[in-house]
Amino acid sequence: MPVHTILLEQSAQAPKKILFELLTDHQNLGRFFDGTYHLVKPGKPKPNGIGAIRRVSAGPFTFDEQVIDYKENEHLHYRIVNGGPVQEHGGWIQVQSLNADTSRIQYRISFSPKVKGTGWLIKLLLKKSIQKALINVARYGESSWKR
Repeated sequence: MPVHTILLEQSAQAPKKILFELLTDHQNLGRFFDGTYHLVKPGKPKPNGIGAIRRVSAGPFTFDEQVIDYKENEHLHYRIVNGGPVQEHGGWIQVQSLNADTSRIQYRISFSPKVKGTGWLIKLLLKKSIQKALINVARYGESSWKR
């Protein structure tokens, strides 16, 4: 099956530490992303770090994502280890400081669909959903930082 890639960026008027914490708080990701999220297995050295497994229920799908690389306040790399409509799925989230008051989130996903011919639709739905979530993360980060 062909590999599909999604690349998204979102800037925010907030420090990268705040944005990173929001994006790696597995138990509370549902406030930004569609679906419900539960931490099934804590990671190391932090509960949301390497080895953490989160269970995601979104629409008719339930799948487990495992954190395979984690550097606090910089990046998170995860993969789907069980379930979902895709295979060979990897997600990379990186947060960078642009200056003292502005940060940028970069989110990349690569996947192959399990069912031939559905990749374009999965890509369209994921891109729309994640872009909306990143906007929500940025707004929340900005409002919580400026309080």
